[in-house]
Amino acid sequence: MDFTDLIQLLHHIWSGALRFDPQIYDPSGMDDATRFVSVLIVILAGASILIGQCFALFLVSASPVGFLLGLLFNGLSLAIRLGVWMAASVMVASLFFDTVLPPWNFISIIFIATSPLVFGFLAVLPSVGNVVLFVLYGWTTLNMMYGMFYAAKVPFLSGALCALSGWIVMSLVERLFFSRSRAAHSGGFLFASRRLSRYSSEQIADYVKQRIMNR
Repeated sequence: MDFTDLIQLLHHIWSGALRFDPQIYDPSGMDDATRFVSVLIVILAGASILIGQCFALFLVSASPVGFLLGLLFNGLSLAIRLGVWMAASVMVASLFFDTVLPPWNFISIIFIATSPLVFGFLAVLPSVGNVVLFVLYGWTTLNMMYGMFYAAKVPFLSGALCALSGWIVMSLVERLFFSRSRAAHSGGFLFASRRLSRYSSEQIADYVKQRIMNR
């Protein structure tokens, strides 16, 4: 597969996920190329969310290299958290429901379901940034439920219990091993971006001019 084919497949899967296309989420149609594209989608989603906070990064004088590394780290962090969540959910299903499922296919479904978060950069818009994020997260949640319970035909009750158990396991792992990065993420740029969204564009522009003059 060359670069052009990869971009076409990426656009096909991403746009299909936004339209709730059941074929996009069908586990029987998952191949290596689809799984690779699903990883690209979740990394782009995580990076886009941070781009939505780039105004906050600018205000704290982040270097260009630091900003690019932050985008990559945020994308990989989102992929790891969602991957651990699905892996734990599949493990719970195998332990309590005696159901053996290929974890990577379901991880790919959840990764693809983050397609709406590729628009996360719109959170930079003054005053409506939080509203945009809530809409995107709601859209993503609907995508996850649609992909798992409708397209992949996972039983709702057992699937919901496994997903909830997996989320608890992921939260514990994150708290035990990634507490510092979790605190930095929740208390740093995300907090700053939420604070910025409360101000008007004129107030933000005046503040930027003041920061530039003080450099």
